[in-house]
Amino acid sequence: MRVGGGKQKGAEFEREICKLLSLWLTQGKSEDTLWRSAMSGGRATIAHRKGKNVRVCGDICAVAHEAHYFCNKFFVEIKHVKKLALDQFLIKGTGPLANFWQVAKREALKHKRLPMIIARQNGWPTIVLIIRGTELEFLTPLIQTEEVEIFLFDKWMSCTDTGQDEANKII
Repeated sequence: MRVGGGKQKGAEFEREICKLLSLWLTQGKSEDTLWRSAMSGGRATIAHRKGKNVRVCGDICAVAHEAHYFCNKFFVEIKHVKKLALDQFLIKGTGPLANFWQVAKREALKHKRLPMIIARQNGWPTIVLIIRGTELEFLTPLIQTEEVEIFLFDKWMSCTDTGQDEANKII
């Protein structure tokens, strides 16, 4: 990635995650049930400031019926950054990941959804953060704190061949 290409890296990562989640939700039948939100969720922020309520919020939105339930349940933020500082997040509750989590929780509450972060640090695998206690019978968390459960995204995607059935369990 060239210097200053962070925005492009983030947009590319969002597209990749949308395709993978779409395939998971449709049991491999479709890669386009989810897509990036307008202005990467900025449309909802602007509308909320004006006192309007919009259904599309977060970094991804449903563009087909198979994904509506998922998007109505979760406020999803997708981040691909140089350094997440997972250690800082876990030990001190600080750092970039802690900041992302606080924003996701606040925005999810505004939109009456559960926060979810899908994030990757350069050179590391992608992780998923969700509120602790969300029913995920099909997978044990990699890390669990008092507030969050953290999963490896690849393991989440490969742990079942019935994504829609498993998605319905968490939604």
